[in-house]
Order: sequence, then C-alpha cells, then structure tokens
Amino acid sequence: MKFANITRLAAALSIGAVALAGCGSSEDAEASDDAVHIVYTPFDEGVAATYLWKHIFEEQGYDVELTLADVGPTYAAVGQDDADFYFASNPESHSEYVEEYQDGFEFVGAWYEPLRHAMVVPEYVHAAGIEEIADLEGRADEFGGQIVGVEAGAGITREAHEAVETYGLDEYELVDSSTAAMLTEFGAAVENEEWVVATAWNPHWAVAEYDMAFLDDPEGIFADGDTYEVIASESAQQREDLMAMLSAFEMNDDQLFSLLADLRDAGEDNEETAVETWLQDDQHQQLVDSWVAAAETS
Repeated sequence: MKFANITRLAAALSIGAVALAGCGSSEDAEASDDAVHIVYTPFDEGVAATYLWKHIFEEQGYDVELTLADVGPTYAAVGQDDADFYFASNPESHSEYVEEYQDGFEFVGAWYEPLRHAMVVPEYVHAAGIEEIADLEGRADEFGGQIVGVEAGAGITREAHEAVETYGLDEYELVDSSTAAMLTEFGAAVENEEWVVATAWNPHWAVAEYDMAFLDDPEGIFADGDTYEVIASESAQQREDLMAMLSAFEMNDDQLFSLLADLRDAGEDNEETAVETWLQDDQHQQLVDSWVAAAETS
C-alpha cells in the first residue's frame, strides 16, 4: 500500500503547529483591525468554507491569514485567542477539544448539517454481505488485514479506534494516514474491484464517486447527525460585522457539493480559483451577498 501524500501532509501539519506556536507574539497582538486569522484542517469541507470566507473577507477589505494545522491545535489557537476563526468544528466528533477549550471560544452557528461518520466499503462488498461493522470480524484476509484511516487527530479516527476494540476487530491494522491517502487507496481498490474498508464521512464527493456503502453501527460509536460550525475567539466575538456575516452563513447540499466539485476540478493549490469559479453562478453570488448584507443591517 502506498501513501504518497503522508509526508507532504505531515510536513504541512508541522508547519501549522509551528506557526500557531508563534501566534501570541506582541507583534501579532498589535495587528490591524483589518486582519483576520483563520485556522483550518485538511478536510475538504473545512477547506471549502475557509477559502470561500477568505475570498469574502478580502472582498470586504480584510487582510486574511490562513494557517493549516491538525484538529487539536486549531481549537487551541482559537480558544487561546491566537486565531480568530475555525470553520469546521464538529461539536460531537471533536467533543474532547470542545471541552478543553470551550471557555475561550463561541459557537457562531451551524452552517451545514447533518454530518455522518462511518466505516465504509464499496457497494459491491456491501452487496456480498458486509452490511455492518460486526460483519468485518474474521474477514481480515479479504481486506488485506487493514482498515484505511485518515489523520490521527481527527474525531473519526478516535471513533474508529474505539470501534476496532468494541467490535473485536483486532486482526485488522487501523492505518492512520491522511484523507488524500485514504481516497487514493479506496479509489484504486474500486478500480480493481478489490475489497477495502476505510473511514469516511458524508458530505464528501467521494461517497458518490466511489459508490461508498456506509456500514451500520449498532453500538452508535460513529457520529451521526453532527454539524459543521464556525467557532470564534474572544477577540473575534467583538467584531460585530464579522460575527453578523458568519451568523447568516448556511449552505445546503447543492451549494456545498457544487463548491466541493469545483475544488476538486481545480486541483491542489488552486482553491482560490475554485471559489471564483463557484461564484460565477449568479445564485451562489446572491447567496454570498445575503451573508454580507447581514453585517450591513446588524
């Protein structure tokens, strides 16, 4: 099995951690009122929201800084007032981080729901009788002895480790890798009609692209019905215009999925181009205009 993107992602997360460690300097404390610092994680939905709001804020005259980090450091940064916003908070899945840092941030509101985590298999594996997590027991050889996971700090990874223990899947190795590596591995398996089991979530473009089947979870370990929310630092909460815009932020399936599709089509490191493409649709621009208008009436 090849995880070509692990090294690149690990390096990015290390850089993010270093950047966050330096956020509390006096120079940063004297930043302009026009500066906005957003922390984000490498999960598609959060990346989509982050770059969309980077564009919106910049159109409103703000100077936006982005910092990529793992899940824990993003909560620490916002909770300790070292960054302004994080756009992909999952209150249920990230409960341990919420509990640790909640005194230092505020939930602005849910912008997308529901979010579902799961172990997934290709539809042809599901049709062969692997319908719930317990069906994996004793079948490790057919899956290459592994469950393909994502980033170690993700809530879904914590849930997956708990599921391995609860459902007696000790014969499997749960591989903590990256979202990109998981998608590459799953896609390659589907192309060759091989058996594969991974951790994944909805909403995500790969669910339809790879015809992923979600395994039933009778023990209720994986999040089902979580939300995507924006969290704001104590300092950011004092910025009424920003808070008003973000309070109006909400996306439905069609809006989010079309943005995710444009991000995917644009390719890596072309997120800003993807956002511009998405906004060429008049309905999308009108949606953004309605969020911005909320600040004008607040």
